[in-house]
Amino acid sequence: MKTDRYHLIDTLRGFALINMFIYHTLWSMANIFHYKISWFPSFYTYLWQQSGASLFIILSGFCWALSKKHLTRSLVVLSCALFIFICTYFFSKSSVITFGILSFIGSAMLIMLPLAKILRFIPPFTGFIVSLGLFFAIKNIIHGTIGIGSRQYTLPPDLYANNFTAYLGLPPQGFHSADYFPLLPWIFMYTAGYFIYYCVQKPISKNNIFKINCKPLSLLGRHSLAAYLIHQPVIIASLWICFKVIN
Repeated sequence: MKTDRYHLIDTLRGFALINMFIYHTLWSMANIFHYKISWFPSFYTYLWQQSGASLFIILSGFCWALSKKHLTRSLVVLSCALFIFICTYFFSKSSVITFGILSFIGSAMLIMLPLAKILRFIPPFTGFIVSLGLFFAIKNIIHGTIGIGSRQYTLPPDLYANNFTAYLGLPPQGFHSADYFPLLPWIFMYTAGYFIYYCVQKPISKNNIFKINCKPLSLLGRHSLAAYLIHQPVIIASLWICFKVIN
């Protein structure tokens, strides 16, 4: 298959980043600078944050099927995740990021190396539906339950034991992370993105929608890792100037 650049994917990734920047600006105002925002946090801002993160993870899963050098890319992303953990740990332990979105994406890239050899035997649309179903079925695993709707099942507390189980999606009591994306349930959102690629693989070269290109967003999307690494220091510095200097 011809591997032209799919500008729509870059544009969507840029949009997801802008969405994240706005959310993190509000989060920093409320949690670091203690500026009172009556509607933040709320159920609606939670949905906003979760939908933005879901879009970013789906796009990452989609791009896994397109990219090469998965091992190298994974190690780079995991190294960046470690860097962020160290920086946030020493900056503010109350805002430390343990097993954040970069940690998840780097881990998912590695897991997909053997997993993709199995997933390729599953019809793409079926795989997409099953992935979404599994994601929503175990969405509350970090809170101790799994199930959909009124059918909820409580998991044994002993499963929630330590940092390793927190990495999997079973955080022990007292675990805290300002940005927490464990393997479960998010690996299924990642595989949903993977299957989306194979659902649209054949029509992708015939459909001009994938050539849609908002250049500013596309440029940002092509440099998403660098943008992610610098956005929070820039946000905090800007807010510090606003609150402390300009007052």
